[in-house]
Amino acid sequence: MMQRASRGVTLLEVMATMAVMLLGVSAAMTVVSQTSFANRRTLTANQAQIIAERTLESILTAGCQGLPNCAERINETFRVYQTSEGLLRDTPPTDPKVLAREYTVDVDVDNVMSPISAEGGKWGNPPVNRPLVGGEAGNLLNVRVSVSWEEPGVRSGRQVVVLQTRMAQ
Repeated sequence: MMQRASRGVTLLEVMATMAVMLLGVSAAMTVVSQTSFANRRTLTANQAQIIAERTLESILTAGCQGLPNCAERINETFRVYQTSEGLLRDTPPTDPKVLAREYTVDVDVDNVMSPISAEGGKWGNPPVNRPLVGGEAGNLLNVRVSVSWEEPGVRSGRQVVVLQTRMAQ
C-alpha cells in the first residue's frame, strides 16, 4: 500500500481565506460605525426634545395661560449649550477644551389676548379664539417651541424638533 504525502495549504487558498475574513471584518466595522452615528443623532434629537419640553413647562409654570402677561413670551428666541458632560448652559463655555452643542430655541405664542401674536391674523384650525368646551368663556393660546441645531459635516441645514400645545384658562 502506497502512502500519500500530506499536502499543505497553497498560497491561493490562504489569500482567498484572508479576503473573505477581511470582507467580514470590514462589514462588521461598518455596522458598528453606522450604529454609533445613529445613536449620536438620536441622543442629540432627544436632548432637543427635552429642551423643548422644559421650555413648555416654564411657560406653564409662569402662568402663561392666555393672559396678557404672555406678551413677553411671543417670538422669544434664545440659545442653550449642552456640554460634553451633559450640562445645559445659557452661555457658551469659555474654556476651549469644553465641547458644547448649541441649540437655538424659538418660542411662538399665539394669544387671543394679544391679536397681533397670530401670524397674519390666522388663528389656525380649530381657531384659538373660539369658545372653550361647554361654551364657557375663557382664554386659549397656541404655544409652539422649536429647537434647532446644526450638524456640520454630517447633515446640511439645520435639524429641528418642534413641540406644540394649546393651553386654556
